[in-house]
Amino acid sequence: MNRLLFPAALALLCAAGPALAQGSTTDIGRVSIGGGLRWTMNDHFNAKAAEAGRAPTSREEFVTAPLGFEGMASFGYGAFDWLEVAVDLFAGFESFKLEGWLPFSSLSYGALIGLRLTRYDVLLPGLVPYVGVQTGPLLVLVSSPSAPGAERIMQGWSVNGGASYKFTDRLGVFVDVRYLYGRVFVADLAGRNVGGVLVSAGLSIFFPATPSRELEVPGFGGGSRL
Repeated sequence: MNRLLFPAALALLCAAGPALAQGSTTDIGRVSIGGGLRWTMNDHFNAKAAEAGRAPTSREEFVTAPLGFEGMASFGYGAFDWLEVAVDLFAGFESFKLEGWLPFSSLSYGALIGLRLTRYDVLLPGLVPYVGVQTGPLLVLVSSPSAPGAERIMQGWSVNGGASYKFTDRLGVFVDVRYLYGRVFVADLAGRNVGGVLVSAGLSIFFPATPSRELEVPGFGGGSRL
């Protein structure tokens, strides 16, 4: 059922969009910068660690799992009427503890490129909802003073949705929720999820499309467009 949610959301937005939206996406750029929380569930890893006598525990300072922190910067450009090309840079961090070992730090960062289905002024002026799919390189570092570390470069995959709200022509705020897939084998125990659900909020800067201008050329009757 969960696999059907994203295609269903895309289809719903495509079907309902023409009746709800007024603003074209074409040639509009935006930059969004923000951060928030990373929620990474690891039930399988925790069970395998417990079987090996290394049950997860929080009896140590600076343990954040399953919650962590994340930050992101997103660059989008409206290539077509409904479609935005997006490049996102991100980083996420969490710390977790296994029985008998010092805390682990888990850091993942990378870049994602993909497409977002979006439209401006949906339902009310200034509201810009979107859904998207992205992929790109993901670098993961998991380390602890008590156990061998794990480092891996992999192909990351992300599905995301969210919305921006413009309160001026240039400025707005946004909320973004995405699921990022990434996995690495830790301490000879099991594979650990190093992606998870990333929830971000922050500031968006918009770059409206520049209207074409008529260039008057002396000696010619008409102008040429720039």
